[in-house]
Amino acid sequence: MSPARAVTVLLLVACTGALAGAARRPDAAVHADLAALPYQVDAWSGRDASALDAETVRILAADAYLNRSYTDASRIPVGLYVAYYGQPKPGVSIHSPLHCLPGTGWEPLDVTTMAIGTGEARRLIVRKNRDRAVVLYWYAIHGRVLASEAISKAWLLHDSIRLGRSDAALVRLVVPVTGTVEAAEGQALAFARDVLPYLSHLWS
Repeated sequence: MSPARAVTVLLLVACTGALAGAARRPDAAVHADLAALPYQVDAWSGRDASALDAETVRILAADAYLNRSYTDASRIPVGLYVAYYGQPKPGVSIHSPLHCLPGTGWEPLDVTTMAIGTGEARRLIVRKNRDRAVVLYWYAIHGRVLASEAISKAWLLHDSIRLGRSDAALVRLVVPVTGTVEAAEGQALAFARDVLPYLSHLWS
């Protein structure tokens, strides 16, 4: 496995948080069909990445997840991980990758927030030994693209009361830095903008 793919795989399975909100009405069940995301997204060609092991799946407790790698003509891989939580789980809250990546050996070097479509995503530059990567992640809350963990929790509470919905998804992109950080960041942003319209159709 190449260093670039190794970085992508390690970060994809490193950590993610479960999403939960207040109790909702039982008639508000929402389901996601993550497998419906096309393998061809505009100029990007995708393929399935390694499945998560059973223990990781148990800990993450997602109702559905997707783990793929997409490339365009540049051949720089973009790791895409989507975790969907359709049901609230007692004692489980939103956990930001910013908080748990250090526990897996990835040191955040720089953290900022970037505009993605009509919303915002968190951008991290992380390092582990000699490897570096750009990470983009956001919370998808009923049509919203949110970078803030606290704001996403507030919207989940709001929507559970007004709409009877507390489902949500965490979307994370990982691009290994094989040249410049700017090139990796540009790759992540380009894919994020292209994939956003597709993601909104994966859950009703």
